[in-house]
Amino acid sequence: MLKKKRLFFILWILSKNNYLCCRIDERNNMPLVRTFEIDPHTVLYVWTVEEALAKLQQGVSLSPEQQNLFEAIHNEAAKKNFLATRLLLKELGYDATALYYDSYGKPLLKSGNQISISHSFNKVSIIISTKHKVGVDIEKKREKIVRIASKFTQWNYSKAAFSEDTIVQKLTMIWCAKEVGFKIHNTPSLTLNDVKVRDFFPTDKCTEIKIDNTFYTVYFKNLEEYVLGYCYK
Repeated sequence: MLKKKRLFFILWILSKNNYLCCRIDERNNMPLVRTFEIDPHTVLYVWTVEEALAKLQQGVSLSPEQQNLFEAIHNEAAKKNFLATRLLLKELGYDATALYYDSYGKPLLKSGNQISISHSFNKVSIIISTKHKVGVDIEKKREKIVRIASKFTQWNYSKAAFSEDTIVQKLTMIWCAKEVGFKIHNTPSLTLNDVKVRDFFPTDKCTEIKIDNTFYTVYFKNLEEYVLGYCYK
């Protein structure tokens, strides 16, 4: 739980499918964290990390094992995302040792709650559920995705009557859907090409994916220049 001594301005915005809660920590000048209540058991968090690395380090205490992992990271943005993930979990009431990873790199919580984590540039996204399996992916929309499209989708974008921006939007959504499927299905031998994505329009809010004989619904949100995909089942 959030510490009682901290003062928060809480702005509730009623959106189509959920409530969006924006928190600003007045004392520590914590950044805006966008919180989406997916259902009574599942919450999705998105943090735009704009703080200096030193400030993030001041906000969280790492276990010796986590400190070793942190020091092995050489990219500053990746270091920030590493710290931001743990700082957000701290604000949600989890201690420094709550998060760990299995031998395949899947994040787990000692409480038994389900968690999935994604980073893209300065965005950190975490989905936590007390009941459902979950998966999340956040991706920045970039033109370079067009060059690698043939590696992860059979959609022939060259024949689509879409603008270049719309093609990038849809390809990013396809990539997100596959990444979400990869995370929620949790089969080590799975590849992105094993995740089959039902066709959809770039303006759609969800699509269906199939992995083996299991179907999942992946939901989408557009957050500025990012696409956020998530699933719970």
